[in-house]
Amino acid sequence: MWCPVCKTEYQKGITICKECGSELSEGTEDDFLVTGLCKLKDKETVTQLIKYLQFSGINNVKENEEDGVYIITVPQSQEKQAEKLMRGFMMAQQEAQDKEAYSTGNGSQEKDAGAKTYTKKADEYKDARTSGITFIIFGLIGVAYLILCKMGILPLAYNNIVLVFLLCMFAFFIAGGFVSVIKSGKIKGQISEEEELTKEIKLWLGENITNELAISWKDADAPEEENELIIISKIGEMLSNYYTQLDASYLEMVADEFFNEKISGNI
Repeated sequence: MWCPVCKTEYQKGITICKECGSELSEGTEDDFLVTGLCKLKDKETVTQLIKYLQFSGINNVKENEEDGVYIITVPQSQEKQAEKLMRGFMMAQQEAQDKEAYSTGNGSQEKDAGAKTYTKKADEYKDARTSGITFIIFGLIGVAYLILCKMGILPLAYNNIVLVFLLCMFAFFIAGGFVSVIKSGKIKGQISEEEELTKEIKLWLGENITNELAISWKDADAPEEENELIIISKIGEMLSNYYTQLDASYLEMVADEFFNEKISGNI
């Protein structure tokens, strides 16, 4: 018999802890030393997983909520068995989602057609800054050109209407360039935040996706290139189920990077 409060073991037949008065539970120390199995955000998925684990013989499955995240714990003595069951459960969940997507006319082709490519903040910053500087330089060169023409240094003459039109156009380039440079400054401040988030997500993936799980997703009849896409898609689906508030294209980008960094060379 075991006290869940004092963590004290008693002989069989004793039902109340002498130290704290708590009711004893039958089992050994290994049954009450728990470990974290996974973290999920969807309450319905948490409930279904716990029921599945309990039905499959995992005892003392618990859930603890912290800041909207549900941490599922299992006895250390059953950790490996629980991990295998969880992977099977996750695969079944993803297959059910795939079937539902196809049955409602949202198959993979339609998903691909509506998908968009995510641009990292670091790349977005470089693009915006480069574009802004280019517009400013082009606008300044244009204004200088018009001034030289007006002064008669260059042998080209424009009437006043054309001159004003060109001047406004080059001024627009300069203004647009400054707007783009200012925008790039705001984006630059988001780079470190995005990098930290990406690092956190990849750590979560490392805790929840093993090479064995990735291999189990492979289709024996499909070519290697197609299997890579299948695995990346599965990783992306797991991320979408957990990080429900994040942009889908961003999560797809992280899934692709994680596959290439941690999975690709090991399966």
